[in-house]
Amino acid sequence: MGRAASLAAAALAVTAAWWLLALLLASPVLPAPNVVLTRLVTLGPGVLLRHAAASLLRVAGALLLAAAPAVPLGMMMGRLPRFDRVLAPVTYLLYPVPKIALLPIVFLLVGIGDLARVTIVALVLFFQILVAVRDATRSIPAPYLTSIASLGGTRLQALRFVLFPAILPELLTAVRIGTGTALAVLFFAETFFTNYGLGTFIVESWMRVSYADMLAGIVVMGLLGLFLFGLIDLTERRLCPWKHRRHR
Repeated sequence: MGRAASLAAAALAVTAAWWLLALLLASPVLPAPNVVLTRLVTLGPGVLLRHAAASLLRVAGALLLAAAPAVPLGMMMGRLPRFDRVLAPVTYLLYPVPKIALLPIVFLLVGIGDLARVTIVALVLFFQILVAVRDATRSIPAPYLTSIASLGGTRLQALRFVLFPAILPELLTAVRIGTGTALAVLFFAETFFTNYGLGTFIVESWMRVSYADMLAGIVVMGLLGLFLFGLIDLTERRLCPWKHRRHR
């Protein structure tokens, strides 16, 4: 079964389970899928698209803000033992801290604008990328670097043709894993001091007791996550074709 067919089958199974649960509960809190679909069609082109675009831009900005320092720092930790001995304890101390707990501090430091929401999501992604890149860099066999050096390759060429291709699959895996957590944190962050974002729309719909709108927002947030996962998978297939050839 192809990927599209598997995805369609999964969507049908979830919809059927949702429909059955809505019939059993018979509660306005859980409207049937057709009711929510009607609201999706009605709100989608204008309201929901605007909220989804705001959330997507925040996640994209957070990814860039996190990856820019995390990738080089992770590579340095993986290749330089002294550097790793300094940063590893700090990383292990800060990594387990729930980043959403830092949201009030972030609001106080950078204000209540979009930068605060991007920053808190970037903190989630930063540590996952940092640890993944560090471990991937440490696991690169030494003969790989020795071979390119023996052929007259420069450090920049070793970085381009050995180090970066070797860590790329683990980097994308870290981004994939972090995306789900990042969306959860973003949902919470968007419930404060902002007019646009799926978190704002969902909570406002809940407060208006508009459960069909609320579920429509939840569906769109799920679709946003699906889009991001698909984009990461596509990037991996384009940039890491050797990884998929191994699993055929």
